[in-house]
Amino acid sequence: MFPFQLTSHLISTLIFVTCSTLITGFQIKPAISAENIYLPAGSMNLRLSVKSLEVFAKEGRITKEFEFFAQRLKPEKLQTLRNLLQYKFNTNPLAVSKLTYSPIGEEYIRQYGAIIKTRTGQNGFYAIRSALLVAAADPEGLTGLTFIRHFPTDIQISVKDFLELLDELSYITGSKQSEPIAIAAELKSNWSGGSVANHHSQEELIPLHHPLARWYLVQQISS
Repeated sequence: MFPFQLTSHLISTLIFVTCSTLITGFQIKPAISAENIYLPAGSMNLRLSVKSLEVFAKEGRITKEFEFFAQRLKPEKLQTLRNLLQYKFNTNPLAVSKLTYSPIGEEYIRQYGAIIKTRTGQNGFYAIRSALLVAAADPEGLTGLTFIRHFPTDIQISVKDFLELLDELSYITGSKQSEPIAIAAELKSNWSGGSVANHHSQEELIPLHHPLARWYLVQQISS
């Protein structure tokens, strides 16, 4: 490692530890957090409150507002959504910091950001990373719900992307039992040989079109 890279690494580590300590010790929350999720669908722009999702996640109750969306989801997808909202990652702020500030971690967050956008339609890169860090320090831990709750702006995601993301992330909770062993082995080999921070080039990234690509990155948060 070159001297300037080593210095940069030490400074980054110091920032990670300091920020994690502050977040954990004082339970810092964003000044503004997501209250609504906007789902563009053709000429319509549907709105779903975070509160209605929270009621669904914690109580299993479908509010009048959420009923419109729930009726349009198959029962298994509805259950997958609740599972994802409740799923708790076994992690901590420092581990999340290291991953989300690593080159490959940043790249995949940017790819997720093209799907999970800010209210103004901008790439959600910084908002996603912020939400992950703060949610990891939340007393409830990092869950789908705390991630949404700590997103620093209202969220925008198209209905099409939402459904595809729901299907993609269903692997996390084990709601899909047909995970291809060969694909999992390939992904593992892509990440072997040390820290994910060692993967620097775009060419070394697991292809985005891979059915388990970003899912595998999400799994690293719990490793």
